[in-house]
Amino acid sequence: MKMITRKKPAWVDLHQTGVLTRIVAIKTEDGGWRLFGVWRDRDIAVFVEAARGGIRQWSGINFLADFCEGCGISVWEVHNKTDKKKPT
Repeated sequence: MKMITRKKPAWVDLHQTGVLTRIVAIKTEDGGWRLFGVWRDRDIAVFVEAARGGIRQWSGINFLADFCEGCGISVWEVHNKTDKKKPT
């Protein structure tokens, strides 16, 4: 899956026009949270871009939830991306 970023206004526009079909929050290895939407009919994950470039990261899921609420997003998925090694 290809990954791209978009600044908040452009990202919200994509969501509001129905271009982004699934909104997903993923937990990073360092405990932060990132948000992306899946582009309809394409294999592209569109992440929210940080102010200085790169992917925006929230320190807590409550802050990410506030962001989603402010963007008018009422349904989103939460995925814990960390893969811990199983004990042998």
